[in-house]
Amino acid sequence: MQRIVTDRYLPPDHAAFVAAEPPTGRLIVIAPTRAACETIEIALGLHIPTLLEKQHGREIRDLAGAGKGFGIVAGTGTGKTLSIRPMAETILRTDTLKVGVVNREREATPETPTWNVIVVTTGIARRWFQDGDILPTDTLVVDEIHQTSAELELCLALGKRVGCRFIWLSATVDPTFYARYLNAAAVLETSAFDPAKAADVKIVRKEPLTFLDDRFLQQVVKERRGVGMFLPTRAGVEEAAELVRDRFPRINSAFYHGGEPIRIIRPFLEGEEKKPYFLAMTAAGQSALNVHGLDTVVIDDTRFSNIIERGKNVLTRLHLGANEILQMAGRVHGRVAGGRVFILSDRDIHFRSLQPTAPEFQLAGDSERVAMTCADLGVRADELELPVPLDRVAYRKAVTLLEQRGIIENGRLSRYGKAVEAMPVDRPWAELLVNADDELVPYLAVMSSIESLHRMTREDRDLSGVTVPGSDHLTSYNLYAEAFSRCGYIGEVYGLPRHLFDESIEKWAEQRGVLVKAIEDAALATASIYRSLGMELPARMVNARDHIYRKFTQLLAQYMPFDLVIDELTADGTEARVSKTSVAGTWGAIAGSLRYFADRSGIPRAAIEGTQIPMELIRRYATRGETELIYDPRRKHGPLLLKQTVEYFGFELDSEIETIEEFPAAHAGQARHVLAEAVARGEARHFAVKKNRDTIEEIREAYKRSGGETGRLGLAELTALYEEQLAGVNSMDEFRAARLMVDREKFAPRAVSERLEALPNQVMIRDREVDIDYDVEERDGHRRGVARLRLPEKVARSLTEGEIPRLDRPVRFVVLRGQRGAVRADTLAELQNLLAQPWSPDEIEESAEDREMESHAEREVRRIAGEFRRHRRGRYRGGASQFKKRRRGR
Repeated sequence: MQRIVTDRYLPPDHAAFVAAEPPTGRLIVIAPTRAACETIEIALGLHIPTLLEKQHGREIRDLAGAGKGFGIVAGTGTGKTLSIRPMAETILRTDTLKVGVVNREREATPETPTWNVIVVTTGIARRWFQDGDILPTDTLVVDEIHQTSAELELCLALGKRVGCRFIWLSATVDPTFYARYLNAAAVLETSAFDPAKAADVKIVRKEPLTFLDDRFLQQVVKERRGVGMFLPTRAGVEEAAELVRDRFPRINSAFYHGGEPIRIIRPFLEGEEKKPYFLAMTAAGQSALNVHGLDTVVIDDTRFSNIIERGKNVLTRLHLGANEILQMAGRVHGRVAGGRVFILSDRDIHFRSLQPTAPEFQLAGDSERVAMTCADLGVRADELELPVPLDRVAYRKAVTLLEQRGIIENGRLSRYGKAVEAMPVDRPWAELLVNADDELVPYLAVMSSIESLHRMTREDRDLSGVTVPGSDHLTSYNLYAEAFSRCGYIGEVYGLPRHLFDESIEKWAEQRGVLVKAIEDAALATASIYRSLGMELPARMVNARDHIYRKFTQLLAQYMPFDLVIDELTADGTEARVSKTSVAGTWGAIAGSLRYFADRSGIPRAAIEGTQIPMELIRRYATRGETELIYDPRRKHGPLLLKQTVEYFGFELDSEIETIEEFPAAHAGQARHVLAEAVARGEARHFAVKKNRDTIEEIREAYKRSGGETGRLGLAELTALYEEQLAGVNSMDEFRAARLMVDREKFAPRAVSERLEALPNQVMIRDREVDIDYDVEERDGHRRGVARLRLPEKVARSLTEGEIPRLDRPVRFVVLRGQRGAVRADTLAELQNLLAQPWSPDEIEESAEDREMESHAEREVRRIAGEFRRHRRGRYRGGASQFKKRRRGR
């Protein structure tokens, strides 16, 4: 039975909340994190003079009072957050602010309608928009708008749709986009930069650990410096801090990243840590921290960012952008006398010339979130003015998936979809929680609250006694259960029950190699899930054993909301390795989260961690696919086959194949179409394939030379022509005897062909004959002929516009590079720019009939390049059904 889910973060009484809207509207402050919510709440109760108030205080009040949207771009230490109070007092026309916070650990309450200032995280704000709790009269204050996320970007689009006014606060970025997108009347810029305190900035070509040599560390001790090193990974942060601690015990060394609670570096934030000190931090972890006494910054010019590549979120190693470098260096540059900045990079960086750039948006990679939001609101995605163009292909795939899962019906969230949407966890886990029985809820609640076993533990970890072989999910649950059993108790935070932990958790975590913050975050999320389900938080956590593993895998097999890999292949045949840190086996079915990352060559790779599912369960919940007719050219006798498949969430587990000689009445039309297409492709064993080949090539060449004036004979047209001639054919014998003709005169009369044959086939460039490939372009519904010069690469790189011959139609360019593929361009400048890149562009997705219309030379290069790429990437080809062959070959 489907569970009833309550969204505890929405105002309990929507009508009462809307009715209590003050005449001025409310001030809704959107913050990027829970911690930021708490900081803003404190700032709203303070009256402290700030640099921003001194420079722009009157302008802020005037703009706020005039009902205009505006932005503030200000560096660290200028008082951005403290400026929210005078804005609120001006907009609400009162100095009596009733402030409330709604975030992961603080629910909306019956008192929520009385608040005139409400601070929410981005995810909560998005839910309020969907429920209609944010009104056009409200003013949205977006704090730290430069910290982009899919949720924040959706909030911006939803706020524009509602018609709210925006006031936004940002660190160092180019504000041009925000000013235009959010219709800002003004952008106020403030900096605490003091030219007299400009830092000494050096670019060093060293790796981080190599840079931390004796010479540098001795200087830190001698000059009693406070050093902050910013690194991209938590492993790098821990390794750097350990190196300094081991080699120079006199330096107070510590580290901080997203997996650690903030309390471990509290002395650095409160000025209690004495110099010399060394604090290693991840770039993300340091963004909102003010470290006292910091006078030296070391920046590793590396970041890992998700790049959308063909609908996949690929984790890619990149250099830092100008914004990140300026923000990190700004911790000391212009703020501290004698400040020093070291940028560890393999590129030449002119620090003084760096300028803030536009933000990098994340929404393009979360099409499913957009699809669910639009379905909840009952709007089309193109009705939302998103800050980045929507990936329409990925969006359509997301909608199709959600429709197949019963979450979206007729463009709206179904009853089931609303229950899933109301759960405070990701959609796959929400589906399991909505469908699970009570016995599994404790396990699911914890597992859904942990990002992954890999992110929960350090490289040097001890999982003895808690490992559930075959399941990273249940192993992570067991770690949490042991932590709670040994160090935990039930307490209250903000009046809500939660699992809490005593001081012994630090020692336990050290022994196990577990991140304390992962345990604490899981406790917070688990409590949130139990409140949404209306269940009492468990006072005892029992380790997961075989019985729970069987129940969990059965639930997974029945609903399968996760990514699925069988024998290290996805449903589309892509190779996906099991993560090295996984406790699941290599073979069989694994349900979990696929993550894509770029290897050293920039090639996307996939890895998965999750839970192994027995194949008997997979087969139990498999379904029969549609019966289809296929033509297999490899079979000399009986190539026409009737195929019935057994499928499971995109995988073809098995198939029954029957050779067809006499066409079944129900499939006769389909059989004729399949055979006609096989002849058109040149795959069928029929005399017409060889007999008509030259005629077909001549017709196609005439079409391209005429610029589309003569009849087109692509794959679709040729298939239709043959299918018409096969009318009445009802067996393979009749098919083999059928006369399939292609009338050249019907498509390209002889007089026209002779005129077209007179067109030149080559032109002379630099005393070399250059072939001309004639083609037809179809753009914006218009068709026109072009001439594509097939240039040698050496000539193409140095060719000038004056050397391009004039022809009777626009000139295009192509360079055939063998294994590296072909490079096409409309202009010479574009061609030379593409040739200057270290690789050729990926193959353009083209239909089969588009490829049929290519020249023979281009088809051959495409074949060679494709084979080379497959060999280089080591990718196993053959589709999802081929995992059976790999299993047999073990």
